[in-house]
Amino acid sequence: MRAAKKTGVRGQGLGVRRKLRETHISGAEGIYEEKDVLQICNEYLKRAVNHPRGKPDEIVITIETIKQKIKTIPLLSVKTVKCKSPDEAKGIIIQKLASSGVSKKAVNNGFKVLKAQRAMRGASLILAESGRRVEPDKNRGVRASRMGIGKTAGRMLAQKLSKMGINTATVKEALILASKVASCPDIIAEACVSDDPDYTTGYFASGKKGYLRLVNIKEPGEMHGGRVFFIKENADIAGVIRYLERIPVIIRRV
Repeated sequence: MRAAKKTGVRGQGLGVRRKLRETHISGAEGIYEEKDVLQICNEYLKRAVNHPRGKPDEIVITIETIKQKIKTIPLLSVKTVKCKSPDEAKGIIIQKLASSGVSKKAVNNGFKVLKAQRAMRGASLILAESGRRVEPDKNRGVRASRMGIGKTAGRMLAQKLSKMGINTATVKEALILASKVASCPDIIAEACVSDDPDYTTGYFASGKKGYLRLVNIKEPGEMHGGRVFFIKENADIAGVIRYLERIPVIIRRV
């Protein structure tokens, strides 16, 4: 399995990649100050070797310097819907995508990715009108990278999520990632189902509708999952990929 964890340090970035029989396990990313890198490395290592998808046979940690100016982006609003079944969760995603201007064909193609048994390392890019998949590498996908949250904002977010009963690393990292994705002008919406068998909450997110957590999006024990970015039909695909993978962003207000 393969997964990537990349974190930037105000000057340095750190990534962890894990493999088990060339199948994706999971990943995490962030932007951190240099003095915090060792602590973050230890946290990522613990997560890598205790993942519900299995023991990795390779763990790769990458630290890189971020020399670009870091762009400040807003944090998406958060709401949780306790769905009674995967069908109810799917129906909500379909309704949200349709009201965002995503075609039925694009939605159907998106769900093929979300239900895939073989997890991609990154996300699929799907044109919102034609439904065509346009990521250059269908196995790798496109990875949103180089995103983080300031320390003060991070503490405020932890307090906010604690009041909602969802203050976990999984929720925080997904929310930060979704906020970066939503800040890309050519991306209309995102849908995600975790491929972790023990995690059955997915989400829909967009700049206009916020971050909507959907409980019971799949049955416990199911290994399928995926992530889809629905983009404008006339989007600059290379520009979208560059923004997601190369432009560093940070959240400073909650």
